[in-house]
Amino acid sequence: MASEPNTTEVREQHRFCQGALEEYLCRSLPGFPVEPREVLKIRQYSSGQSNPTFYLKKGLKTYVLRKKPHGPLLPQAHKIDREYWIQKALFAAGFPVPEPLLYCSDVSVIGTQFYMMQHVQGRIFRDITLPEVSPAERSALYIAIIETLAKLHSFNVNSLGLQDYGQGTGYCKRQVSTWMRQYQAAAHIQIPVMTELSEWLMSNLPDDDDNEITLIHGDFRIDNIIFDPREEFLPLKN
Repeated sequence: MASEPNTTEVREQHRFCQGALEEYLCRSLPGFPVEPREVLKIRQYSSGQSNPTFYLKKGLKTYVLRKKPHGPLLPQAHKIDREYWIQKALFAAGFPVPEPLLYCSDVSVIGTQFYMMQHVQGRIFRDITLPEVSPAERSALYIAIIETLAKLHSFNVNSLGLQDYGQGTGYCKRQVSTWMRQYQAAAHIQIPVMTELSEWLMSNLPDDDDNEITLIHGDFRIDNIIFDPREEFLPLKN
């Protein structure tokens, strides 16, 4: 088959039993092709390293699989289940993300938890300087990005049923505290202006005691977005 762009052969450290996966999908994923003469083909995306991501094709059907990495993991990292349920809530609310199709908590299938989602065709700009894009098109792309991010921030967390996700109020204080802790752990010398900046940030947190709760995207950037191939440049979460 023609290779899906930005994919490679499945890397050795991320390999799993393809037969076990196919058997599970035939049994559990509605609409998954069961014709045995059609070979399930799997390639790994070059991006999506924190949670390895794969392109699946069987017959005319295409999917994307995201999974936890193998091996020991940090307790709060790689929460693939949370990723699935948040994406499911956003899709139901009309936000442009691929449709999540199935979540599997049974680690005996491929060795880790994983979920399946719709494969979305679109444009991905890996070079953030956009060398092939005209000024007018660049403006349209960035306007679409801003509008989509604003829509994400406009959702009511309770209405989405996501009130139990995240850590609640105090986001700005947590962020600044984390930045300070990371800087202090990495700094080899004292930089007075950085100390001054840290103190200023802690002294200038929002006046409302940082009580607002909203959804954010932790890695929202142009090379992490799929753009609709039509002229509207509608962004879709990658």
